[in-house]
Amino acid sequence: MKYKNIQEKILFLKEKCENFSIGKSLLGEDIICFHVGSKAGKQIVVEGGIHAREYISTLFLLSEIEYLSTKRIEGGMYIIPLLNPDGVRLVLDGASFISDQKLKNFLIDINCGNNFSLWKANANAVDLNVNFDVFWGQGKQNVRHLAPANFIGYYANSEIENINFLNFLKTINFNGSLSFHSKGEVIYYGFMLKGERLKKEKQIVKVLSKINGYKPVKTKNSTGGLSDYVSYYYKVPAFTVELGPDLLNHPITERFLPEIFQKNKQILTSFLNLL
Repeated sequence: MKYKNIQEKILFLKEKCENFSIGKSLLGEDIICFHVGSKAGKQIVVEGGIHAREYISTLFLLSEIEYLSTKRIEGGMYIIPLLNPDGVRLVLDGASFISDQKLKNFLIDINCGNNFSLWKANANAVDLNVNFDVFWGQGKQNVRHLAPANFIGYYANSEIENINFLNFLKTINFNGSLSFHSKGEVIYYGFMLKGERLKKEKQIVKVLSKINGYKPVKTKNSTGGLSDYVSYYYKVPAFTVELGPDLLNHPITERFLPEIFQKNKQILTSFLNLL
């Protein structure tokens, strides 16, 4: 698969569904948000492709958007299938597409070569999912230097992709959030929660787990993540879904998409209906 295949799918879906850009990536790529369903009623925010090598989450959400575009939905969904387009393109195409020679050399140096298949970060070598301003820099696996994965950035919310996402959240009302990653077939829930909010998330994750067969796991040792931020500041249910069995190697390719899609295609509507 090449990055152009993802671009072609996005163009195809733009003809079918309401869509808009929430802003541009570091290298100027539009970060597209699709809306399916109605603007009336409860709304959820759904995101994928924040970790570059986990682009199976992008492929899943693109398939899900097409599937949902033919369904009647009570409420609506804002779906951002690719929050980190530059990173995903590095994984799929390598650094050859980058015209800035200094940046290209920088990325190849950080990556220790031209094979970017295990790259997680954006084009600044910052891991977007540990860069959000929620207990930033306090995670056990946080890296404090430029790296293909887990580098928290030089300060919280430093990356344009995350800034655009957070600015977008300020423009809408929403009732819950799903963030799709790979791998492990688990659903993370309950970031820093106790009492009634934890009880509610346990009830929701129990239902979602029955649908896709994934294991519910209470979030521990996670900081700076997208779901962490949404849960902590917006006080709504926020879950991270890890697509694909743990025995698979990164990156999980499109060959596994049919099975992943069948297991998870009802997750978004079920989550919306549970809120």
